[in-house]
Amino acid sequence: MANSTFNGPVRSEGGFEQITVTAKTGAVTTNLDVDSSGNLTTTGTIYNLFPVTSITDATYTPTTAQSGTIFSLNRAAGITVTLPAASAGLFYEFHVGTTFTGTFILQGASSSDTFQGMVLQQDKDELGSVVALNENIDTTGWNIPAAADYRLTMDADTDGRFIGGHIRCVAITDAIWLLNGHVFGDGTVSHSFS
Repeated sequence: MANSTFNGPVRSEGGFEQITVTAKTGAVTTNLDVDSSGNLTTTGTIYNLFPVTSITDATYTPTTAQSGTIFSLNRAAGITVTLPAASAGLFYEFHVGTTFTGTFILQGASSSDTFQGMVLQQDKDELGSVVALNENIDTTGWNIPAAADYRLTMDADTDGRFIGGHIRCVAITDAIWLLNGHVFGDGTVSHSFS
């Protein structure tokens, strides 16, 4: 059968299948099947690549259409990222691609979009080693927001603004962003949420 071109939606009540037919035997193999409920079955591989965007502007507000994007923070002089209004299911990831000499701020759209979760902070000089947390080490610790906190500010080396950090933000309700990740600082861990 020849190729068919459709100018509009293709509809089926019974599902869709992509098949191959063995030339010698006529045996039919279903490679991709979308059943009448919309469930997808395949013998192939489905690739889900996350979009990656570099931020080099002083201020940035991701859109809801960019949910699922990994943002690489690449402006040493500082960046303020304002998340969109929390809406359950939105998620964004932020990677420190360039060490900050200025201030990095990650904040909710308003003070009513609060943060929960925690961010592990480790001294950048500990890379390539193991840190035992029972040794009263003050260069490794967890930053945990208070109930009303909606801003994470890294304005000093002790706050974790070195290359390689990673923070994931997931809106779990229409008023709460769940944050988790790790950042690299220099010296005694300091509290970064407000």
